[in-house]
Amino acid sequence: MTVQAPDQAAQEVVTAANTELASGALGLPGALMQAVTTIAPAVGLLFSVQFVASLAGVALPLAFLITLLIMLTLAVSVAQLARHLPSAGGYYTYISRTIHPRAGFITAWLFFLYMPLALCVPAVFMSGLVHTELQTAYSVNIPWWVVFLLTVGLVLAVVYRGIKIAARFLMALGLLEILIILALSISGLVDAGPGGVNFSSFNPGNAPSFHGLYLGVVFSLLALTGWEAAAPVAEETENPRRNVPRAVMYSVVLMGLFFTFCAWGLIVGWGTSDVKGFGSAGELPAFILGRHYWGGAWIIVLIAIVNSTLALCTAASIVSTRMWFAMARSGALPAPLAKLHPTFKTPVNAVLLLAIISVPLGLFLGFRVGTQNEYFMMGLVFVLAASWSYIMGNIGVFRFYRREHRDEFRPLLHLVFPLVSTVALVWVVYKSLVPLPAAPVRYAPMIAGSWFALGLVVLFLMNRFGKEEWLLKAGDAAQEHVETPAELALRPTI
Repeated sequence: MTVQAPDQAAQEVVTAANTELASGALGLPGALMQAVTTIAPAVGLLFSVQFVASLAGVALPLAFLITLLIMLTLAVSVAQLARHLPSAGGYYTYISRTIHPRAGFITAWLFFLYMPLALCVPAVFMSGLVHTELQTAYSVNIPWWVVFLLTVGLVLAVVYRGIKIAARFLMALGLLEILIILALSISGLVDAGPGGVNFSSFNPGNAPSFHGLYLGVVFSLLALTGWEAAAPVAEETENPRRNVPRAVMYSVVLMGLFFTFCAWGLIVGWGTSDVKGFGSAGELPAFILGRHYWGGAWIIVLIAIVNSTLALCTAASIVSTRMWFAMARSGALPAPLAKLHPTFKTPVNAVLLLAIISVPLGLFLGFRVGTQNEYFMMGLVFVLAASWSYIMGNIGVFRFYRREHRDEFRPLLHLVFPLVSTVALVWVVYKSLVPLPAAPVRYAPMIAGSWFALGLVVLFLMNRFGKEEWLLKAGDAAQEHVETPAELALRPTI
């Protein structure tokens, strides 16, 4: 047996995944901003507060605070899996490894449905909003599809150039949108509307009803999803076993508190004695408040939404392309999708596939369904597909720690939290479908259900014709690489 000298061992540190991607290119801030921008602070908050307020009334901030607690229980499962399974596959790897490769394939199949849509759907919605607001306020007529194509083109160019460029892009956009929405919310607290500054929003007894508060929590869950996007950049993150779990947990806590505080500032600024007016306003309340506090500079709020959409689309594109890369590497998808750019270390064919899917689909949804209706319809598709991933991840973390890491098993982390959040998610899905919402949103369950069924057919055919060799490798996670301080000094991180 070879014994390593103490001084040599002290100089070597496990820092990065052994992968063909840009190993160790991101630090904790880069991984954290990947998760934060997928949550999309400006878009997630400003497009949810009005509807949630129509349900929870003045208790709008409390609904977000309760949602934070639920999301924390979900994030714990992902963080616990990321500690042992650093991989660009994210949920695909986690579920393949802890439950069964077929379950992992179905999870990735559902990601095919909604992660590429996380590029085109928000871009279409934002483009329609920009068209309407510029035409109304300044009589400037820029067709929505022009804005859409420019948005998608910029995002794909950034993603193509590699994770370091994308991380800097996300850092700048993420910080800007957070500062703008914080400024608007603080303005509401400094110059409060009717009712003044008060803490009635945190008293559940002030909600219209318990049912209303509960529904407010149900529909605010969508606003806080996206934190799991830190997992697919594990192979490009320095010391992924430490930094990816931290990025997941920090993003949930920071964004949950951000949403709670800013929702309170917005409702106080509007006036806690006029919550009905907030919930039924014909225009986005943030625009109305922006004009009230900042006059002609209200356009900054629109800039925050554009900024947030660009960041969301970029982060979601990173998730899609890395997951496809991991699947192609394992054999679940065609091998060309694992091709990397020699300099940028970007899965170039995966980026090309994303463009081929996103551009025509976005134009179809915008022209056929409408720039606003498509957002809410596909938003429900996202909830249904993501819920499967979350629930499977909860089951997986219990099985993984109970069977393979019994010495690390903790009942609260690996049993209670997964069980509580799974029950909550099942109820969320039920309340999202019963009763069915009005068209076109009611088509969302049919879209998600049909896609799920098609995935089962694909699995059956692959099994029937003996094409499941990839299953043996589907749960592989990237191994970590031991680097010396000298190697670390040559590799900058974001």
